[in-house]
Amino acid sequence: MKPLSAPAAALPPVVLGVALTIGQNESLRRSLHSAFGLKTRAINLRIDPSMELVFLCETTLPGTLPCLAALTRPGVVAVTLREAYLAWQPDPEHPIGRGSSTLAVLASGNCFLTANSRKIHIAAFSERNVHSTHVIMEMQGRPNLLEYLRSDWFTLEISGTNRRRLTKPLAFSAVLEFDLQLHPDAAEA
Repeated sequence: MKPLSAPAAALPPVVLGVALTIGQNESLRRSLHSAFGLKTRAINLRIDPSMELVFLCETTLPGTLPCLAALTRPGVVAVTLREAYLAWQPDPEHPIGRGSSTLAVLASGNCFLTANSRKIHIAAFSERNVHSTHVIMEMQGRPNLLEYLRSDWFTLEISGTNRRRLTKPLAFSAVLEFDLQLHPDAAEA
C-alpha cells in the first residue's frame, strides 16, 4: 500500500510571515467616554479591568500570495502546520529596556485562520512559551488547512491576554510554516 504523503524531504515547507501590531490599550475607557458620553466613574464601574489585558490583532490576506504558490501545484492534497512562532520587531527609537514593549508582556494567546465563514484554531501559547524576542506556539492538532489557504481571501488572527497594560504598540511578525502532502501518484511524478 502506498503512503498518503510524500517524504518530508521531498518538498520544502511553505513559510508565511505576517507583520502585526497590538495597539496600546490605555484608551479603552477614554474611547467609550467619547463614544457614549459616559462619566469616567460610570465607565470604571461597568468595565472589567481585565478587559485592558485582552488583545486582538488580525489581517486579511489574499490566497494568491507568492509564498503560497506551491499550494497550487498539481497533486497537493493536504497542508498541515509544521511550526508557528511570533518574532518581536523592535522599535528602533526604543530599544529593549528603554520603555519599549517586548513579547514578554504577553501571557497567553491563540492563532486562528478564517476563510469562507469557517474559523479554525491552529496554534496556542501560554506564559511558559513567552520570551522577550520570540514566542513558540504549540500546534492544535494537525488539521488540513488547504481549503483555508487556497481561498481567495483568508484571515489570520492572533488574540489572547497580556500580563500588563501596553503603553506603546507592540509590533511583531507571526510566522507559520506548513508541510505539503502530495497524492501518491503526484509524488512519484
